[in-house]
Amino acid sequence: MRLLWIVSALLCYSVITSAAQVIEMVSPYDTPPFVVDQKKEQGLVYDLASLLTVRSQGKYQFKVVVVPRARLQKILERSGVYVVPLVSPKWFGDQNEKKYLWTSALMEDENLVLSPRKRALEYENSASLQGKKTSIVLGHAVEPVQQLEKAGVVKSESTQSFNNSLRMLARGRIDFVIMGRIVAVYLIRDLGLEDQIHISDKTIERFDRKILVSPQSQKDLHKWLEGEIQRLRRSGQWKKYLRAETPLKDVDFVAYAQLI
Repeated sequence: MRLLWIVSALLCYSVITSAAQVIEMVSPYDTPPFVVDQKKEQGLVYDLASLLTVRSQGKYQFKVVVVPRARLQKILERSGVYVVPLVSPKWFGDQNEKKYLWTSALMEDENLVLSPRKRALEYENSASLQGKKTSIVLGHAVEPVQQLEKAGVVKSESTQSFNNSLRMLARGRIDFVIMGRIVAVYLIRDLGLEDQIHISDKTIERFDRKILVSPQSQKDLHKWLEGEIQRLRRSGQWKKYLRAETPLKDVDFVAYAQLI
């Protein structure tokens, strides 16, 4: 009898899943806490996809696809139904939110100025960084750094990962790094660099993390997502996922990524 119940439940789940519309959740993130382990499908992006799939009650199935930023740009140029999670409109030249469909903000983040603790740097304006050396993670352009480099204010050195960038900083090989608070706090603690890296009191900029919805998507999908984001904000459910995705003790992500 128990076996029959299990088989029936699996069949029902299969029917619901097959009937659901598959929506690609295209993520440009490949670093924690957004993507912790691709094989095990762990990280905030996977949590968000699973959460939205369950809340849709069989209507949608969100499938995470992690891609380099260069490929993401090509995807944005083609037609199709997809969403891009936890990104800012300004990164896509869509400050007025006219080019793509956007949900309300799921969280707020900010770009920090990090420096070696032995050569602590307090950021005031671009002049504070004049003549300094930083690093850029390949495939992860940070607009403020690009602008400073283009203006000849700073010099940069390429690296393969955010982890490498933070290690270079801790060793004093570079003078500063600009990095989003959510990623920075996670990685600094994960690498055990709390005593070696200084965080400037003043930040470069603050920005909202929203969900980009492709223009070709049905209005129903955008409307549904917006409603769910509003409900998640009110219920505080997303807050639990933020805390669950840090394996580190005494880390309160809400202190670093304010839920709006």
